[in-house]
Amino acid sequence: MNISSKEIGYRRLVDIAQAAALDQRQWDWFLKALCEISGIPGAHLFVHDYRSNIALGYKEHGYAPEFMDSFDSHYSALNAWAPAYFSATVGDVVTSRSAISDAEMEKTEIYNDWIRPQEDIIGGAFSVLARDRTHVTLIGGNIRRKDRDALEGRFQNLLQRLTPTLRHSVQVCQMLGRFAVENAVLREGMEPEDTAIFALNRSGQVQFTNRFGEKLLDDGDVVQQDPRARLRFVEPAPRAAFGRMLQDLFGADNGIGLPFFAKIQCRTPYLCRTVPIHASHIPWLTTGGADISGYVLLLMRRVVPPITGQHRP
Repeated sequence: MNISSKEIGYRRLVDIAQAAALDQRQWDWFLKALCEISGIPGAHLFVHDYRSNIALGYKEHGYAPEFMDSFDSHYSALNAWAPAYFSATVGDVVTSRSAISDAEMEKTEIYNDWIRPQEDIIGGAFSVLARDRTHVTLIGGNIRRKDRDALEGRFQNLLQRLTPTLRHSVQVCQMLGRFAVENAVLREGMEPEDTAIFALNRSGQVQFTNRFGEKLLDDGDVVQQDPRARLRFVEPAPRAAFGRMLQDLFGADNGIGLPFFAKIQCRTPYLCRTVPIHASHIPWLTTGGADISGYVLLLMRRVVPPITGQHRP
């Protein structure tokens, strides 16, 4: 039985997507193959953060580095397609003009300064692969306006066919990553349920957190996120100590961050310490070619501080 080239291409994409569940580096090959097989100029996989309304980790193929740099630093927060990420049904494929009309898109800064200069890549489609209360994971691609009629429907159909496999791969990757993070906390003699866990990149952006960490962010009296999704301590003393810790970890030769306490009024303080990441599986998406050495786990747990002097508080 003869198998069409279209079917061969689809099976190739499925194989790479399944491998990506165990090795994030495979996503780069998947996006490259997706562009080659579908004929679109650029494809992307990324996580969008609800609190900051920007993209966090992402993989991409086909975009010029200078445009990805400007997207990361500025246009991510102006993404006119983003509102549709939050309302789209998980597993459905949404075309770009279904997310926002061309007429409305053409009024935006991101269109005129980012989309149009890239050969007017206003066309395309995306699929939401996973969603929780703070993040949405999606895959999509862009198509030049002049190629839209020829490519968009075909790309939409291919993406819809691939979506069940892609969703499963993302779910497996996240599940294995959560187990690895929890094991790292257990190896430190701490219970994950009693510890707020934050996975941070070099700039302090929160890539992942557990339920306890989410609760601290929701309460907002110990830590918060700034508009760029960076972790921020409310009180000046731990804020300064946290800044020094990041500098020591990523900007110094020793790579050691000293622990510190975060006190909140008269309540029991949190001991804050970092743990390096050695696991092969992580539950967040690394950006571009970044490896796990560009990330660290910040662990926060309530402890009774050591007694100094003669009088107990």
